[in-house]
Amino acid sequence: MSTTRLTHAQPTTSPTTLTSATDPVSPSVGSLFAFAVAAVGLGGALLAASTRVQPGAPFVIAAVLFGLAFPALVLTHRETGRAGVRAMLRDCIRPPSRWWWLPLAGFGLPILTWTMGAALGGAQPLTGGLVVFYVGDLVLGALIINIWEEMAWTGYFQRHASRCWGVVSGSLVTSIFFVAIHLPLALDGVTSKGQAAANLLYLASAAVGVRLLIARVDPWSGRSLLTIGILHSAFNATETVLKPDYFWVRLAVTIALGVSAVALGRTPGR
Repeated sequence: MSTTRLTHAQPTTSPTTLTSATDPVSPSVGSLFAFAVAAVGLGGALLAASTRVQPGAPFVIAAVLFGLAFPALVLTHRETGRAGVRAMLRDCIRPPSRWWWLPLAGFGLPILTWTMGAALGGAQPLTGGLVVFYVGDLVLGALIINIWEEMAWTGYFQRHASRCWGVVSGSLVTSIFFVAIHLPLALDGVTSKGQAAANLLYLASAAVGVRLLIARVDPWSGRSLLTIGILHSAFNATETVLKPDYFWVRLAVTIALGVSAVALGRTPGR
């Protein structure tokens, strides 16, 4: 799998850096590129098919499994063997190092978003039905899509990209390919260049905010991909707590959280 390798160095651990069997001693830029090609090529094509076929959900699931999860597992096996694959799969079901990360990942973003939306007059009425709908959307999204999606994006690509180029640059590189694979969904149904540009701007901004936030929550939670998958699903489901004209509030809150998390630094206990 490895076509271009950085200089080999012994891995180090400290209170601010967490490593696991899924991390090769020298992350391969060539491997990251191979994953990106598979993700954008196959995954993007399947997502494009999901916008043309009804129902499109099977194509979305196929994009996650064959365009993201499968390449990530194959490349992990090539770099770290079965132990690396087992470690990555364990991360997908392993609770965070502190239990409160699970409810925080699932409800922190919607609570902040709803509060800001309510102050601006753009929040949906807080009813039992809204809470039940949100929780259902959160759980189903995490179990079916987002945990396995983040096994690939966070567990493989972003962790390695951050080791190659640093947390911020690695997050931004991840955002580029994250946007690329989601382009078919962002452009589905657009009727003008202005609408396409607005959708792309929203997608790119959301990707940067989410990837920066995940870059910090991943080590803070003890590298629990279960937590990261729930956080991603929470971002998706949070749109249900806002009125349609106020979806930008979710974007503003996510970017603010991502930038703030990066500003806090790498210390897991902070």
